[in-house]
Amino acid sequence: MTGGADPMSVLDSTQLILQRAISGATLRGTVLADNLANADTPGFQPSDVDFHAALQGAIDGGPGAIGRVSFSPEQGPPLALRADGNGVDPEAESAKLAENGLELNALVEVAGARVQIMRTAMGVS
Repeated sequence: MTGGADPMSVLDSTQLILQRAISGATLRGTVLADNLANADTPGFQPSDVDFHAALQGAIDGGPGAIGRVSFSPEQGPPLALRADGNGVDPEAESAKLAENGLELNALVEVAGARVQIMRTAMGVS
């Protein structure tokens, strides 16, 4: 590898997608946990991270776009579930957080298995 080569170029696009998905799922978990933590904060509006859509757009843009994709929290339309203007539905947020946690665990397991396969193929234990 030359001095100016991108170190990410040794990874195939599937592994890079997995890494970016793990990053997106991690951020989403943080945002959903913040929503739950603010379930009693007057006027608080929940946010979410649609990393699936951002990642799909990057996949459609090719390998270079995958490495540059970023994720950010976004608020939906204002909700007022309570008189104090709070828009957090704790049950819905808990369900999303649990689902995201399962997805994150699956992504980490698949990425780890792929790394182990590469290590085995290279004769590294």
